[in-house]
Amino acid sequence: MSLSLRAAAGYVADYRNPYEPDEDLNIWQRDLAELFGVPFEEARLASGRNIGFTELAEHALRAMPVTVLRPDMIVVAHGLPDWRPFNTMSVYLDYLLGTGARNFAVSEQGLRAPFTALRIGDAYARSGRCRSLALLVVEQTTLAYHLPLVHDTPLTDSAALFLFGAAGEGTWDLAGGRPGTDAGTLIRDAAAGLPADDVLVVGGPWVDQEALAANDFAVHRVESGSYCTSVWLALAREHERWAQRYRALVLCDTDPRTGQSQAVLLRTPDLREART
Repeated sequence: MSLSLRAAAGYVADYRNPYEPDEDLNIWQRDLAELFGVPFEEARLASGRNIGFTELAEHALRAMPVTVLRPDMIVVAHGLPDWRPFNTMSVYLDYLLGTGARNFAVSEQGLRAPFTALRIGDAYARSGRCRSLALLVVEQTTLAYHLPLVHDTPLTDSAALFLFGAAGEGTWDLAGGRPGTDAGTLIRDAAAGLPADDVLVVGGPWVDQEALAANDFAVHRVESGSYCTSVWLALAREHERWAQRYRALVLCDTDPRTGQSQAVLLRTPDLREART
């Protein structure tokens, strides 16, 4: 049994919270930054949006079109740290969703994190240990040091929340994916054997344009302004509309910090049955 996308919601913050100094937290962050020779700049906290993972998760949950209660598993995926690093986000989300779920976070992998999280959840589902998964992909931009990826792009504060059930229960069934060094090859391999007219490639803002143009598939290019949440925000917003036109989605993005690409294939339940 694989996973199937039942519902989703995306959220992008268009506001900021006032900065409230926390000297204990600042001391901890200053000491940590000094270990790596990175200057601690409180002015960046004061000018930041100060919207943490907790707040973004709450907004995404309120935007969900269905009630999400007691999933078997909860995974939080992020490529950048929370501005309040002592919050255990997966535990808090478990509390919001009724408690009792196996919950954890996938981090320290850049934009690979949500792709890895889905592979973990799918492995549990295939082994019979998970019939429902809540996946939160989250990104915030308030940091006490200069990070070109965040400050020079610039990025927005955003979150995408997904509820997956058993295969065939939703609009899109998860059908595998993998990392690689060449995005064009990953896209071609993911959609191998599928009619080109049935496939939509959802390319993140970091994928090379030539890689997207190397195959004869329709392409939805995600605009700049996101890192880890890129293709996932697009999926959360458009998955129902895309299901009316396409039978397979290839989500692909390339991490600008490593050059590594990721791809995952989603297909409609009728296409899964036709190829079984």
